Amino acid sequence: MDDFTNIIDTPLSNASEDKLDTRKYVQGLAQYLRQSSMPTTVAIQGQWGAGKTSFMNQLRSILCETGDGCDPQYFGVWINMWEYSLMQTPEKTLISVIKGMIKECTKILAQLNAPSAVVEELKQKAWSFFKKTGSVIASTAVKAGANAVGLDGDAAAAVFSEEDFNETNPQEFRDAFANTVEKCLNSQPEGKPRRRGFMFFIDDLDRINPENAVQILELLKNMFEVSHCIFVLAIDYDVVVKGLKTKFGSTSSDDDRAFRSFFDKIIQMPFSMPIGAYDITSFLEDSLKNIGYFSANELRKEVKLVRVGQEGEEEITSETVISVVDEMTRLSTGTNPRSIKRLINTLSLIKIISNIQSQESEEEEPLSEYDYLMNYGLVCLQIAYPQIYDRIIEEPNYLSWDDDTARQFRLARLTDEKKEILDSATEFDEDWEKVVYRICMTSSYLLISALNISSLLNLIRALYPHDQFEGKINKMLGMTSVTSVTSVAKSEMISDKHQATLDTRHSYWSEFFDYAFAHPEFAKVFKRGKVTQAGWQSFNLKGTGCYLFTVMNLSKNELRVDLYMSGKHELYRKLLSNKDAIEAEIGRTFDWHESGGKADTIRTGDNSFNLSDHGEWPKQFDWLMDVMFRMRNTFTKYICDILA
Repeated sequence: MDDFTNIIDTPLSNASEDKLDTRKYVQGLAQYLRQSSMPTTVAIQGQWGAGKTSFMNQLRSILCETGDGCDPQYFGVWINMWEYSLMQTPEKTLISVIKGMIKECTKILAQLNAPSAVVEELKQKAWSFFKKTGSVIASTAVKAGANAVGLDGDAAAAVFSEEDFNETNPQEFRDAFANTVEKCLNSQPEGKPRRRGFMFFIDDLDRINPENAVQILELLKNMFEVSHCIFVLAIDYDVVVKGLKTKFGSTSSDDDRAFRSFFDKIIQMPFSMPIGAYDITSFLEDSLKNIGYFSANELRKEVKLVRVGQEGEEEITSETVISVVDEMTRLSTGTNPRSIKRLINTLSLIKIISNIQSQESEEEEPLSEYDYLMNYGLVCLQIAYPQIYDRIIEEPNYLSWDDDTARQFRLARLTDEKKEILDSATEFDEDWEKVVYRICMTSSYLLISALNISSLLNLIRALYPHDQFEGKINKMLGMTSVTSVTSVAKSEMISDKHQATLDTRHSYWSEFFDYAFAHPEFAKVFKRGKVTQAGWQSFNLKGTGCYLFTVMNLSKNELRVDLYMSGKHELYRKLLSNKDAIEAEIGRTFDWHESGGKADTIRTGDNSFNLSDHGEWPKQFDWLMDVMFRMRNTFTKYICDILA
């Protein structure tokens, strides 16, 4: 595969280019159609971007050309409905379709050296039909139709009187068309493989107005459904339903049955694109290597992920980079080829910008596989769930989302019953996950995708230790924002606000470290780490396996110190049994936050400070140091006794 910076979204021309392993489905349908009785109509169903055009191209290659090394079985005629409907009224679109089909048929007749009388007869019958429908179609369209089949429109129009325009007879046209097809097949040269009939490929029916699509289906049924013809249509059942509702209205519960009957009357064989069976892993591997996002070796590297087990305990698992990429893709864009191509192109641009930044800044650390995986996950969110991505842009550390965040987002409250249900689900038992669910409640699409969204966010979360997450997601969001469809004004506003928050945090923690570690007693029991732009800093409690987190929340104007226990639920429960004694010894009350063993925390805070007042910072630092000392001394003693 040649190296390029992007993947173009063009249909495959033949089966040899197939990267999604659909060949067995193409061959299966081709084998079915080789000996099908005619006339028959097949509907290739699937959402936009599912690969319907590529699928039909492969069918045409096998059945109408020599794509599989066999003799072609049919004369292939390709009609792109999107092209025929551009800048056209519905009536003119119908005329254009008829023109196109006749034009393609006459080309084949000419190639077979069919008698000129046969060609002229078809043209005359076509003109006759255009003439007879002139009462409902503008005269310009009639003239255009005549010109399209080889007659002079003005001269032909003069032949007919107004009375002629009132009569329509589709049966006449259909009989003429059937006769033409029969003569065409009989004109095939002797001594060469004979083709069974015509195969009409009608593409992009689901890209035009649904009501127009229904009219096209009726047109094909009433005028072109003749012996020796097979129609392969790219359309989805939902489009037919929309068109029927517009045409006839929807008034009763029996409508669905009536709509299905209409579909079944026209379509003899519905075929759904096997999108769930696509081999996207190979496609992703080739694409990511092609744009230079990951090398072959990097895709096979193992990464450590912090997963949450059935009982809530944290488990370190090893997975390959490509397996994480595959999971992120399936949880977001799914296996839709068009969505995956957009994802790959977005990653390519971000990679190029990242490389330029690294070259310009000697201090810029190169991104790791974990960074590129987080970036991949965020782009998946951006493309598949933009509403979720936009919320993360506003408040990047989604692990800290809570009821206050939900109020800030103006989200609906959860009922007590709904809370109880969510508490019992691993995907929604944490506070931030409930906020995610409340965002999903704003959209039916998000709601049915809520489990996938939570799983994707948890997968992104598993890439880093808790104390590194906020700094990492802030950095990665800066990279992905250039490809967001969020309005520029909104994006810049959020970016400016977010950067100001990051700058304030960095200044706050830098000064806190300088202030606190200037005290020998503090420096003796706590280890100075690297200052970050995160909303917290972590300090290891030696000998306990636990951490103290100092937290400053600018949006809530809150200072807090947390005891963080990852995967130590039994320890948390034993500490909780000593709650009164611990709080009395420290002299503070705590919020005992149990989360089923994922990350139990014991918190105490104060929101009486003004975090924006730089002159008050030393007073706040004294408060943090005092609480840290008290918590360290008391909790270390209790934890060591429990573990002894």
